Amino acid sequence: MKIGIPEILLIATGFFFLIQLLYFLFFFLRMTVKGKRESESNELKPVSIIICARNEEQNLMQYLPLVLEQDYPEFQVVLVNDRSWDETWDVMEAFSLKHPKIKLVNIPENGKDGYAKKYALTLGVKAAKYDQLIFIDADCYPVSKNWLKEMASKFSTQKKIVLGAGGFVAKKGFANKLIRYDACNIALQYLSFAKAGVPYMGVGRNLGYKNELYDSVRGFKSHYHIASGDDDLFVNETANSKNVAICFGSESITLSQPKPTLKTWRIQKRRHLTTGKHYKTIHKFLLGLFPLSYLFFLPLAIVTSIIYPLWYIPVAMILVRIILQYIASYRVFKTMKSKDIVFLIPFFEIIMLYLNPYLYFTNKRYDKLR
Repeated sequence: MKIGIPEILLIATGFFFLIQLLYFLFFFLRMTVKGKRESESNELKPVSIIICARNEEQNLMQYLPLVLEQDYPEFQVVLVNDRSWDETWDVMEAFSLKHPKIKLVNIPENGKDGYAKKYALTLGVKAAKYDQLIFIDADCYPVSKNWLKEMASKFSTQKKIVLGAGGFVAKKGFANKLIRYDACNIALQYLSFAKAGVPYMGVGRNLGYKNELYDSVRGFKSHYHIASGDDDLFVNETANSKNVAICFGSESITLSQPKPTLKTWRIQKRRHLTTGKHYKTIHKFLLGLFPLSYLFFLPLAIVTSIIYPLWYIPVAMILVRIILQYIASYRVFKTMKSKDIVFLIPFFEIIMLYLNPYLYFTNKRYDKLR
C-alpha cells in the first residue's frame, strides 16, 4: 500500500496521541482514586505551623484565627515578620498576647531587599519546637478546622514530606477563572506524579515536612541563591518515591485570594516557571514532554481529520483525549472549589499551552535575588 502525506500525518498523530494516553493512564488518572485512609489509631504528634508574612496585616487579622482554631491536640504557630513596613508586626504581637500557641520572629525592615523568603523561613524553622512542620502563607486560609489533622496524619516514620494543595477563591471574571484553572492543573500534575512515585514539587501554601529532613540537607543551602523555590526546589531535592505522602481531600486544602489582574499574576507565574529549570533532569523531561506532545498532537489531528479519508479516526483521538482529561480533572477541580470551570478545561489548556512558553522565554529577572 502506498503511503502518502495523509497516512504519514495519521501515523504522526497516533504517535503523539499515544504519548498523551500514557500520561493519562500512568499519572493523571490516579487522581480519580482516593488514597488509603490513615488508621484512626495513628498518634497525632505535636506540629509547628510556620507562617511568614510581609505587609500582611489585613490577611493576618482575617485568616490567622482560622489557623489558631484548628481541632488538633497540640500545635505551635510560628509567625515570622518578614521586613514588613505596615502594621504586620503589631498585629502579630496582639495575637500573641491572646494565644500562647504563638511564637514570634521579627526581621526588621532595614531599607534593603537583600533577602529572599528563604531567610524568613529559615528563622521560622529554627524557632519551631516540634519536628513536624506545616507551612501555610499569610494570605491563605484552611477550609476546615480539620485541615491540620488531615495534613499531620500523613506523617509517619517513613513519610517525611506531606504534599497538600492550595486553590484560589472564586470570583467573577476571566482572569480569576484562568488563575484557578492553572492552580488546579498544577495540583493535578504534581499530586498525580507523586502518587506514581515521581514527586517533584509542592506548594508553600499547603506543605509539610519534618525538621530532620530539613536539617539533613542543611535547609535551602543548595538553592539559597535562587530567589524563589523555598517549596518546589526543596521538595525536588529531598523527595523520593518512599518518603512522600499526599493529602488531598475536601477538608485538607487551603484557599488564597487570587491576584487581582492578569498582569500581577503573570509576574508570579514567570517566577514559578523559571524556578522549574532547576528541577532534576528527569522531571524537566517528563514535564516538558506532555505539553510538547500535545502541541504537536492537536494541530496534526485537526489537519489529518480534514485530509484523511477516514476522518473519524483522528476525531476519535481528540474526543478520547478530552474525555480522559475530564475524568482525570473532575475530582481535583471539585475538591479545590473550582467545579464551575470544569467544562472550560480544554479551552484554558490551549491558552496555557502557548502562554507558559511565552512567559518563560520573555522572563529575564527572577533568577537573582531582588
